[in-house]
Amino acid sequence: MGEDVAKPLVAADLEASLTVLGVPECERLAVAVSGGPDSLCLALLAAESRDVVCLIVDHGLRKESSEEATRTVELLVSHGVRAERLEWKAVKPAANVQAEAREARYELMGDWCQQNGVRYLLTAHHQDDQAETLLLRLARGSGVYGLAAMAPARQILVNGEAITLIRPLLAFPKARLKQTLVDRGVAWVEDPSNKAEQYDRVKVRKFLANPPLEGFRTERLAATAARLRRTRNALEFYEKEWLKACVTSLDDGSLLFDAGAMESAPEEIVLRGLSSMLRYVSGAHYVPRAEKLQRLVKAILSHGFEGYTLYGVQIAPSGESGLVFFRELRAAEGRISAADGNCWDNRFEISARSDIAGLEIGPLGQKGWEQVIQKWAEVRDIALPHVAKLAWPVVYDGENIIAIPHLKVAEADDIGVSLSLKSHGWPKK
Repeated sequence: MGEDVAKPLVAADLEASLTVLGVPECERLAVAVSGGPDSLCLALLAAESRDVVCLIVDHGLRKESSEEATRTVELLVSHGVRAERLEWKAVKPAANVQAEAREARYELMGDWCQQNGVRYLLTAHHQDDQAETLLLRLARGSGVYGLAAMAPARQILVNGEAITLIRPLLAFPKARLKQTLVDRGVAWVEDPSNKAEQYDRVKVRKFLANPPLEGFRTERLAATAARLRRTRNALEFYEKEWLKACVTSLDDGSLLFDAGAMESAPEEIVLRGLSSMLRYVSGAHYVPRAEKLQRLVKAILSHGFEGYTLYGVQIAPSGESGLVFFRELRAAEGRISAADGNCWDNRFEISARSDIAGLEIGPLGQKGWEQVIQKWAEVRDIALPHVAKLAWPVVYDGENIIAIPHLKVAEADDIGVSLSLKSHGWPKK
């Protein structure tokens, strides 16, 4: 393992990592803190050289969580570090709890950063996390994309604004982070789930503590994940070039795809490209599994392809070799308030500039279609399948449709509401 495994970190170690990752010295930083040793180490080191605010999310999943969040805030404040407590107040999921909690955590922290003008959010993922994730995903049959190491820096969009997620401790093992706190006499909160053997990650952690082969050491696995990250980066580059060449994005969130491009591209690029198209049109956080994508490819390439539905997205023929990907009406979100900052269907961000009391955003639907063709007959001529038009986002005033924002048609010159498509990582031309 090496003699310096338990060598504590110092602020200069973190500062060097932040500099390499391009984080400006003058920037105020947010640090995600759970109360465990990893994030506490990061918070205390960052506070020595940077202007930081620590964000503690109380998920409310255990009765002790509120008390633990309070203790963590008090501990940070006692060390002169500002801390903000955020609460997950939504109804808790019955299944897939850890994944849902993770999504909620990033959403809460991202919102706080956006509202407070903070552009960088630091998390304490470390070398052990890289190794554990590699083994977990290998067990699930992941390909290069899943096996690749976590990126040290990536952008996330919150209400249309970019926040950069920074992981500055990926090169350091967990033992060094713990030793940093031990040397400082700082106690931490240990989440009981970190020892609960029903979780696969805990099982992997025990495996890595006493691996049957030397090659399964944490450092070696993390290095392998880093090499796979380089491979993934190369694949993503060519995937984006392929998408730019054969896909056209429309203002309603649909995509026009030249399916003939599938025949000349490597299978991996085709699968990843289709995956990106589905994620973009559906607004989903994740992508379909490889088996489902492979069935989609087989269907598209079959003779007499008439259409396919996957992941809340419908795919229909368009022209000689073209396909159109559009939102499935029954999978789209219902009507929501047209309040500024809201997001409809996780695809359209809402901007409101005046009195919008009572106005809502929702899908057109068949009933709405009958209404709009009486007002704006020209929508009949738009070259999209009829079912694709039914999922368009429109502005409702009660049961009256007063605008179709992406077509720039409305009953009044300025209804005070506009929509903008979220990118979901879609490549720009």
